[in-house]
Amino acid sequence: MLTIRQEQISVMMQDKQSLISATLSNALKGLPFFQFYSSKQLQIWVSKQIDYLAALNIHEKENVENILELLAMHGENFERCDDPSWALTIIEDINTHEGIRAVMLKRAHQEYLDNFE
Repeated sequence: MLTIRQEQISVMMQDKQSLISATLSNALKGLPFFQFYSSKQLQIWVSKQIDYLAALNIHEKENVENILELLAMHGENFERCDDPSWALTIIEDINTHEGIRAVMLKRAHQEYLDNFE
C-alpha cells in the first residue's frame, strides 16, 4: 500500500502554491501598485496573500483571484482606504461561506468606489 507522509504533502502543496503564485502574479503585474516589483517580489506578495486568505478559509481559485485583485488595489489589510471596515468586516467573517464573502466584497467595493465619484 502506498503511504504519503505529511512532509510529502507539504512539499506538494508548496509546489502548487508556487505555481499559483506565479500565474496570479503575472495577471497582477499590470496594476500600477506593482510597477516597481520584480517578478520574484510579486510572487512572494501573492503567496503571502494566499496564506492570509487560506487562514480566513478562502481557498477556491475564483474567490482567491477576485479578492487578490482587491487586495492589490487597496493593500493587504485595505490600508490604502480611508476606512477599511467596509472590506475587513466581510473578509474576516469566517462564519460566512467564502463565495458569499467574495460576492459581498465585490458589491461593497463598488459602493466604496461610487462614494468617490
